[in-house]
Amino acid sequence: MKTIYDYLKKYKDYDIEEKPWNIIDNLLLSIIVYIPIDSFLGSKTFSEMCNIIESFEISNNPEFLSHKIKGLIEIIKDSKRYSKLKFKNFENYIDNNTQFGAMTCIIGKIKIIVFKGTDRSIIGWLENFRLMYEYPTYTQSLALKYLKRNISLFDKNVYVVGHSKGGNMAMSSAMEISNFKFNKIKEIDNFDGPGFRKKEFKSEKYKKMSKKLINIVPSYSYIGTLMFNNKYNVISTDAHAINVHYPIFWNISEMEFTKSKLSKLSIELNERTSKNIENINEDSVKLFFEEAFKVMDNKKTENIKFSFKDLINILKTIKGIDKETVKYVNSVFKSMFKISKMNEKRN
Repeated sequence: MKTIYDYLKKYKDYDIEEKPWNIIDNLLLSIIVYIPIDSFLGSKTFSEMCNIIESFEISNNPEFLSHKIKGLIEIIKDSKRYSKLKFKNFENYIDNNTQFGAMTCIIGKIKIIVFKGTDRSIIGWLENFRLMYEYPTYTQSLALKYLKRNISLFDKNVYVVGHSKGGNMAMSSAMEISNFKFNKIKEIDNFDGPGFRKKEFKSEKYKKMSKKLINIVPSYSYIGTLMFNNKYNVISTDAHAINVHYPIFWNISEMEFTKSKLSKLSIELNERTSKNIENINEDSVKLFFEEAFKVMDNKKTENIKFSFKDLINILKTIKGIDKETVKYVNSVFKSMFKISKMNEKRN
C-alpha cells in the first residue's frame, strides 16, 4: 500500500493552485515539527528550514519520527509544492513541568499551526496520563497561549493540527480560544491524539470545536482511542505493534487516507478509558500516576526507560490507592500492551 512517501513523490511538483492544500500536507507538517532543533522566533524560508534539518545531527535522539524527517525532506527539498512554505515561531523545549513543541507555517493565504506530540521523555509521558485527571494541563495552557499569539487579525484560513499529544493540544487550544479567533479556524486535524474527560467532552466548547474537527486514527489505535472523543475516521496501516501510531506507515490513496474499521481491542480500550472511568475515583488515579513517576530514578527530562509492564509492577507498590483504581489502571495498561503487541488477528 502507498504511504506519505508516495504522496510526496507524486504531488511534490504540483503547487496548491493545481492540487489544493489538504490533510496529507498537514500530516507532513505534523511530522516535521518533531525535528529536535532549537526554538526560533521570526520566519524562515522552506529552503532555510531544509538546510537546518539536513545539517542537524539526530542520531542520538530516540524519538522515532525525528529520524524519518530527513528522508521526507530529501524528497521535497526541490519541490514546487512546498517551495513557498514559510516556518515561523518554532518552539521546542522541555523541563520538569512540560515537554512542548509547536510551529506556524504559512503558504499563500493558508496558515497551519502545528503542535508537537510526545517525545520519549518521562515528563512527556506523564503529561499524557495527566489528561485522565486534569484539565487544562500545563501543556494545554501553553498550547492555548501559542495559538492566541499566532492567529492574527487578518487570518482567514487557519488549520490547527498535530499528531499524538499534539493532536490533543490542537483540539484543546481551539476549544478555549476566543470566538473571534476560533472563527478564523477552517479545520482542526487530530492525528491519533487522545481525547478528553467526560466533563470536557460534554461541554459546549467541545461541541463547537468538533464541528471543525477531523479525527484520524489507525485501525489498531492505542493512543487516539484513549478517553472521550468522537467522529473517528479510521484508516488502514500495514504497520505492526507500536508502529501503527506512526503516520509514515499509514496508507494513503491519492490525496486521502485509505479507510478501515476500528479493531476490537481499540474499541475495548476506548470503553475502558471513557465509560468505565466514570465510577473511578479521579484523585486516586492522580495519586497513582504522580507517585509512579516520582519513584523513577531518572529526571523527568530524561528519556523514558520503562514499559507498560513496569507501570503495572509499580502500581502494586504504591499505597493509598483503592482497589477499584488499581483494577482499573491495571486493565488500561493491559489493553494498551495487548494492542502494542498486536495479539489480535487482523480483521
